Amino acid sequence: MSNAPLTPVDDPEPTAPVIDYSLAAVPYNEAYENDLMKAILYPSSKTPAQPPSNPPPHIAPTSLPVPLDSPLRTYPSAVPGIFLTHENGHFTGGPGLTPAAKAEYSKRFIAEHNIKTAEELERVRAQLIAQKIEEAKARARAREAAIRKNAEIDKRIQELEVQRSAEMRVAERVKQDKQRRRQ
Repeated sequence: MSNAPLTPVDDPEPTAPVIDYSLAAVPYNEAYENDLMKAILYPSSKTPAQPPSNPPPHIAPTSLPVPLDSPLRTYPSAVPGIFLTHENGHFTGGPGLTPAAKAEYSKRFIAEHNIKTAEELERVRAQLIAQKIEEAKARARAREAAIRKNAEIDKRIQELEVQRSAEMRVAERVKQDKQRRRQ
């Protein structure tokens, strides 16, 4: 084989299948989303039950999202009270970006924000994290309000169903009374 760079035809087969842990690949889980909402709005000061494992655990994509109270969650995140399964991993569980993806993201981030120094990088990073946490809190508050409203609507529906059932029983009795009078 030559020292020339690989071309798509020469590209070797990956040694292991690439697993997608991104949020888009994780199925919706209402219980997880509700737990996440509560953790964002009402952070606890709990610490993980055990220290981070080395190497980090393998997490099957079919087991995502990993519950927030799972003992696999041992790494702190930027969001108080929420732990990750891997250092700099995904909030739903699993490892974070690949080194190549991290490098690409870092280059793009530095260029987009015109960052020149390490201090600027840390300042912009901290500002964006704080901004994203506030956005997450706003979304969590909206979700909490929607859950309350849905509970009120469900309660009202149940009340109306009980009322309708009572009305149907009364209507049936009236109908039976009319039939008896005719006889």
